[in-house]
Amino acid sequence: MTTLLHVNVEVTDVPRALAFYRLLGLAEIERAGTPGRAGAWLRFADGRELHLSVGPAKPASRCHFAVLVEDLEAARAAFAAAGAPFESEREI
Repeated sequence: MTTLLHVNVEVTDVPRALAFYRLLGLAEIERAGTPGRAGAWLRFADGRELHLSVGPAKPASRCHFAVLVEDLEAARAAFAAAGAPFESEREI
């Protein structure tokens, strides 16, 4: 293995998910090899990708991935202004 290429996340609402991930500066890219399937692909500045697939709503879980932002307070403010809920701390 050389590096991580992409992570796939199932979402119930692709436009809503796209709006959220665009707040992080991800750019939507063309999906390859998935004709007729709902979803979207996005790219981080370093070239890694986030793939969004449509799936059923799932119960709360500890599954997650993390992204590093340059300014945490600015990111939190942008999410709050967009109405995105977030947790600041959770017992793990």
